[in-house]
Amino acid sequence: MKLRVLLPLLVFGLIAVIAVLIPVAQSLADSRTQQVALQRTAALDQVVQRARTALVQSDAEGLQSYLERFHAVYAESVLVLDESGEPVASAGELHRDADVDQLVTAASRAIPQLSLPRVTPWGPRRALVAVPVIAAGDLSAGVVVLAVDLRGAQADVSRAWAVIAAIGVLLLSALMVASLLWTRWILRPVRALDSAVADLTAHRGPAPLRPSGPPELRRLSRAFATMADEVENSLEQQRGFVADASHQLRTPLAAIRLRVDGLARDGDAADDLSAVDDDLDRLEHTVERMLTLANAEHRAAARTQGHDDARDEGAPRECSVTAADLVQRHRARLHAAGLTLSIDDSPAVVVPCGRADLDEMLDVLLDNAAKYAGAGARVRVSVEQDAGRLEVRVEDSGTQLDDAHLPRLGTRFWRAGLDGGTTGTGLGLAIVAQLMRAAGGRLELRRSREGGLAAHLIWDRT
Repeated sequence: MKLRVLLPLLVFGLIAVIAVLIPVAQSLADSRTQQVALQRTAALDQVVQRARTALVQSDAEGLQSYLERFHAVYAESVLVLDESGEPVASAGELHRDADVDQLVTAASRAIPQLSLPRVTPWGPRRALVAVPVIAAGDLSAGVVVLAVDLRGAQADVSRAWAVIAAIGVLLLSALMVASLLWTRWILRPVRALDSAVADLTAHRGPAPLRPSGPPELRRLSRAFATMADEVENSLEQQRGFVADASHQLRTPLAAIRLRVDGLARDGDAADDLSAVDDDLDRLEHTVERMLTLANAEHRAAARTQGHDDARDEGAPRECSVTAADLVQRHRARLHAAGLTLSIDDSPAVVVPCGRADLDEMLDVLLDNAAKYAGAGARVRVSVEQDAGRLEVRVEDSGTQLDDAHLPRLGTRFWRAGLDGGTTGTGLGLAIVAQLMRAAGGRLELRRSREGGLAAHLIWDRT
């Protein structure tokens, strides 16, 4: 984002600086060119006067002496021609050539040729000018040709342009520094808000936002901080309500259970009491799972905020297991459900999770496989690790999982409902997800290569 903000500022600043400095540079070059032209015009006037006298009086020697002094002072070559185009006197290295002849022809028509090209560092080092020698009757009696040396003027223009370039660099540097400071001032609250949103999305407590930047972003920061506090308070109240409600329900449920167990079970009341027992069992199981979920959410929230309940309570934070260890107590259940169990024969690995939590997660995943994979399905449990991650996988080859079910897996109280007789609370995968967050990992659910469900318990190693 910084580049997207800075780039237009720098481009427009560069255009503005160039738009100002180029005309200034051209004006300086034109001014120096005009100065050279005025100086050489004044010098040529003196040469023309001498040439007019020499041509009228036929004093070529006096003119030659004057031209040599002129050349010694100005270090510029000069050539005087009579009306027939023959050289009368000269000084320096100026000789007849096509350029000189072209100027002489134009000047002999009584039209001075005093135009100089704009002086630039890369321009020509000399320029030819010519003026007519006007005698009596406004007739041209000859032509004076001067080779103007532009090297001194070029050096002056080069120095002036170097100063202008230095000023341009300073202006661009100042603009860049100002743009960086401006952009940082503008984007600092945006970056802080982006980080806070990422923390809130990952269920981490966002760092306190210090309002900064423009007034609009200050108001946005304060509003976001208020919203984040409200969201966190709402989530905490929700978790607290679930835990408190589940805990409070256990006492009246236990009392109802005692009263029902004390009733006589004879006659027509036996079937009704048996149905009540089943309903109480389901209700007690739901309350127990809600308490487990609330506890897992509390631990996950504490971990994202930098607290480690397992460490604070002295509970084990890791365990060494193999795939065979994880499924040992589930073999009979899976066999009774008609499932074929396949175990990855891999060495023991250290999992960054307490054994009780790991067993709880495997209980849920294998219980789901027993309920929903279907008789005759295969269940594979494997443990894999490399330098970057550790995975515990539970995959089955069940054929009853629809693609429409995949996005809803893990939704609280949702069950596939493939069999009306299948019992459950719909909280199992939600509990696994929260336990993985509390252990610093994540749960990924996808379709397995064999067609059923693949549950991956993943811990990234950084």
